[in-house]
Amino acid sequence: MKWLGRFLRAVAKLRFRLLGLATIKDISGERFKTLAAHLKSDGWQFSSKYEGFDAGIDYDCIRVRKGLATLKCEWDNWSEWSVEGPRRVIENIAEKNNMTVTYAWRWSEYDSNPGGA
Repeated sequence: MKWLGRFLRAVAKLRFRLLGLATIKDISGERFKTLAAHLKSDGWQFSSKYEGFDAGIDYDCIRVRKGLATLKCEWDNWSEWSVEGPRRVIENIAEKNNMTVTYAWRWSEYDSNPGGA
């Protein structure tokens, strides 16, 4: 059954690359509040929020939208907040807020063998 998990993660990583996405990772709670305020003042609309029983405890997710672009803001209690979206948009946000961009899917860092096999 391990092959199924590996396959699904590989598909998610491929989707991330093919869609030209990027991520800003490891954003502290305080810094995310500031970033969210900047996004809102820049015209981004908060379109949906994770409503699970563990929201804000183990996991959280907020989607924000501006025009045709959508950003996925995820939080967990290990790595804090991340923002994922189209590369150009993420690069612009990172530059304005002095943050670092990565071109890997947020959850890729948890792969036990990132080199493959």
